Amino acid sequence: MINKDYFRVIPRDLFNESKLLKCVGKLVVAIEDKKTPIPNIGYGVNEGEPFKVALDEDNSCLTLLSVEISICRVIHRFVTNYNSRLNYPLVVESKLPGLEDAYVFDEEGEFSEDFINYCRKFLAKKYEPNKNKTEREK
Repeated sequence: MINKDYFRVIPRDLFNESKLLKCVGKLVVAIEDKKTPIPNIGYGVNEGEPFKVALDEDNSCLTLLSVEISICRVIHRFVTNYNSRLNYPLVVESKLPGLEDAYVFDEEGEFSEDFINYCRKFLAKKYEPNKNKTEREK
């Protein structure tokens, strides 16, 4: 269950939310600078709205509801694990069978090999021949 009004405990949740914002900010800057692993990564935001951080109580992770990030025009959910000790704990949640969730950045803040591979595999699976065609169209 997604809960944007979860009970925050200071200072713990200042660190949890700041890591999420830091990571999403780093990803958005890479998108703006066209320095993502594939060119098909974008984002959408309602300018001027406050950031809406929410806790997914089912798997103990935080997500940013006010910024949507897409890969190949498919919106993905990006999360950070609650109380993570990693420097860049941002994870992309898989949208396709056979693809696993992947950490977006390594400990130095560079795109991780797992995320690069996720993007390439997602791109390949999304544009597989005959995908999204009915039997009649094949």
